[in-house]
Amino acid sequence: MNNDIDAKIKHDLQAQSKELDALMGDGLMDYMKIGFASQFSWLMKVGYALAIILSVLMFYCGYQFLTVAPENQLFWGIWLIISFNAQVATKLWIFMHTNRNMLSRELRVMELRLAKQGIR
Repeated sequence: MNNDIDAKIKHDLQAQSKELDALMGDGLMDYMKIGFASQFSWLMKVGYALAIILSVLMFYCGYQFLTVAPENQLFWGIWLIISFNAQVATKLWIFMHTNRNMLSRELRVMELRLAKQGIR
């Protein structure tokens, strides 16, 4: 009896793994597109635009830090650190939103699978 249950669990886990692989797609680009699959896709676009703007600002501050006179380096160094921290926070938010969408999609697939098996 236990062998039958173990075999069924192993089979179900392999099927889940295949479904998750298909859900993930081919790579990082497909994974990042999942963030745009919700009703808040406009917010993701704003997040990406903000990340690009902060990247440009960070490179500008870094360039200024390296090329200005030593008495002005503190000013540009602080702005470099601030722009770096803002960019990191923005990218973390983008990944958290994408992970939330991925998790909700996985939960819906799990719910459909359970309903199909008549467990729910």
